[in-house]
Amino acid sequence: MVSSARECADGRFKWWGGVCMSFTLKSDPSFSFRKIEKLFLAAKLFSRFPRVHGAWPKYEYLKPWIVDQRPKTVIDIGINIGQFLHLAVRLWPEAKIIGVEPTSDLAENMSQLYQDDERITVEACAASDHAGEAVFHITKNSQNSSLLEPSASFVADRPDDGLLRTETVKLKRLDEIVQNVDGPFFVKIDVQGAEMEVLRGFGDRLPDIETLIVEAPFEEAYDGAGGFDDIYRFLADRGFDYAGPLGTLTSKKTGHVRQEDAVFVKRQAAS
Repeated sequence: MVSSARECADGRFKWWGGVCMSFTLKSDPSFSFRKIEKLFLAAKLFSRFPRVHGAWPKYEYLKPWIVDQRPKTVIDIGINIGQFLHLAVRLWPEAKIIGVEPTSDLAENMSQLYQDDERITVEACAASDHAGEAVFHITKNSQNSSLLEPSASFVADRPDDGLLRTETVKLKRLDEIVQNVDGPFFVKIDVQGAEMEVLRGFGDRLPDIETLIVEAPFEEAYDGAGGFDDIYRFLADRGFDYAGPLGTLTSKKTGHVRQEDAVFVKRQAAS
């Protein structure tokens, strides 16, 4: 029978039978197992969805309910090296695809890759709630780059990452970017703390979104960033239902959930 969780004299928790643990946890032991799980998933799907120009597809998007959707326009906000965009090209061959990427070299690479595909447009800018310019913070791991400056907790939890350089980027609202395209939209947002600015920038085109997958943080990894609660309230007040997480990212050190790919779907009118 498992004993209740009571602390030992040195602060460690008691184990089964009231015996104190012989070690102190300094990291999440399941972190490596989740990496192995992802490798098995990649091995299973690699032959059908291989790497494209160095980018592993976001295999977690290969769900029947996602694949069966028929958006007129797919919007990838935060292309990075194309982990989602390359997959979207395969999944929805009839859809127009718009990618938004502020990092100049990444945007240029993606533009060159798809320069002969008329249905794909790459916008070299950052999505926001106003037009203009801003400083973009580029980190060693390009997936963590952001309009916002990395916080102290970011640096503490990711000692191998950090600010690499900054560059000035253009800002555009989404309602400007999509003004001449048709809905319904399938939208993926991965912008490292600037989610609320992106959502506000859709303006009166927000109702054209059928499905939205947004990376929603539970920690303030970037100074001044909104969190899951802000995103949830904004979308719930505008006719979207939260449909759960597509995936989560945890801290290697503490095991806390740092962020999730939150799924929101357009609320259906009552019959």
